[in-house]
Amino acid sequence: MQPELKVRKILGRTYLNENRLSEALDIFIKILMDYPEDLETLLILGGFYLAGGDGKTAKSIFLRAQPLDPENKTIERQIAMAEEMQNDEMAEPVPTDLKAVTRLLQRLTGVTKVINENDITRAAILLDKIINSDSPADLVSRHLNEIDDLLLALIEVNIRQARADGRTQVAEALYGLQLNIDYHLVLKEEDHLSQDRIEKAEQPQFQGDLLMLLPDLDRKSNRMMLLKSTLQSFGCHVTEKDEYVPGRDPKPDVVITSNPHTNPILVESLAVLSVAGVPIILDLDTDFENQPGSHAEYNTLGLGTQARGNAYSAALALANMISVPSEEQAVSLKTVTGQVCVIPDGWSRQNRLWEKDSAPRSTINVGWVDSSGQLEDLMLVRRFMIRIVREFPNTRIVIIGNPKAYRLFDALPENRRMYLPMVAHEEFPYLLSQLDILLVPLRSTPYNNSLPDTILVEAGARGVPWIASPIPAFRSWMTGGILPESLDEWHLNMRQLVMDQGFCKRLGKAGRNAAITREMDCIGRLWLATIAQVTSKNTFLLQAPENVKGSYVKLE
Repeated sequence: MQPELKVRKILGRTYLNENRLSEALDIFIKILMDYPEDLETLLILGGFYLAGGDGKTAKSIFLRAQPLDPENKTIERQIAMAEEMQNDEMAEPVPTDLKAVTRLLQRLTGVTKVINENDITRAAILLDKIINSDSPADLVSRHLNEIDDLLLALIEVNIRQARADGRTQVAEALYGLQLNIDYHLVLKEEDHLSQDRIEKAEQPQFQGDLLMLLPDLDRKSNRMMLLKSTLQSFGCHVTEKDEYVPGRDPKPDVVITSNPHTNPILVESLAVLSVAGVPIILDLDTDFENQPGSHAEYNTLGLGTQARGNAYSAALALANMISVPSEEQAVSLKTVTGQVCVIPDGWSRQNRLWEKDSAPRSTINVGWVDSSGQLEDLMLVRRFMIRIVREFPNTRIVIIGNPKAYRLFDALPENRRMYLPMVAHEEFPYLLSQLDILLVPLRSTPYNNSLPDTILVEAGARGVPWIASPIPAFRSWMTGGILPESLDEWHLNMRQLVMDQGFCKRLGKAGRNAAITREMDCIGRLWLATIAQVTSKNTFLLQAPENVKGSYVKLE
């Protein structure tokens, strides 16, 4: 890769990570104009259009990318998502020209300077006064603020007049000027809103250097990705590494490490940091001690090997604080260490897919997500799901992320079931938007009982009502769905939600309101409270937000 191109991509990705969408879009649009067959840029730009709800343009871009890497399954999944999202709109013929970029930016930011007929009427009257005035310059000087406010409408008046006069080229030139002004007004408004949010947020700060020591930088957990971007939005200086070498690497003020036993060599770095007096926060996003051998991640992340088991024990001993996402997991760990705090998972408004309206559909989609349980859990309610499909002709089963689970419903007609592959976490909101009712059945096992409420919170963030087994974390969350107390109630509850869409919408709205307390701006403050405790430096005074739903921070 040419050095100049590499630098431009780094800058573009930096803007993306900071949610500076307009600047990131500008960078990658210009890269694609200079390097029309750059695979990474095509995928990023296709992702922009996908996030903006323009499935047809996204598909055309992904199809351009596919011949450059024919074996890439991710591109196939992106094309499938784009096809699912397609509507009656035409694809952008040139996705990098000003008109297309302006429309895309408006979709992504939700900001646009809409020209209404009232403004056009005001603009026409003002223009007529100026033209017929004995002193046009004096009239203009007295109406500068109004002209500024009506600038786009004034151009629109001239566009319409040019078209009426048959001056097509003039109309097109004026339309280009109008788009250019609108584009920059959107950028200005976006910057203003961002600055306003920063000024009002009264963001807490951590003044030291924070090192995130992770077992695999190419496969970071969703929890750590969200944490990094959130801490950076608070102004924290965050560095990511997969090892720490004294002398080569600067000594941090605090370390956050996630599941380090999955890369046992990482524990050596933790030992060096501990000897150097650097406080360590050990984040365990899974109850590894109770994880069953049948779990899909046991062979790669579980404690089934001596090396991982030893590394796990060593990491517990080295940690100044252990953070976990559920209360039950914390209770289990407190038998071996007293320094445990509960910091739940969250979601980020920076990902606009969480708040994007779902496309209308004629079916009621009842679905299950692979990350919410195992096949044995799904089997608990499989027969009830099949009964619902046979009772209600407008229902459809949706299975996300597990082909084996999908095959459990082979007896149903193909038009009554749908399979969606798992996608990157940034695109997970789109998958949830394909559901009208989420099912989370779980057997009563020590591992399941230690699970966090993450899937229900995410359903709430998308406004999707749910039916779930009454494990402890789900009982604490409660909002936005139904907890059947027996298997027989599952069928009754499914029927209730399918038949009463008004009730469904009320549950979804309640879940959405509750999920606001788990937005990463709130969760980030809990992390900062933990960092403040382990560093014992009075760099800031911070209390956990009182509105965060549930009882989470328990620093002992």
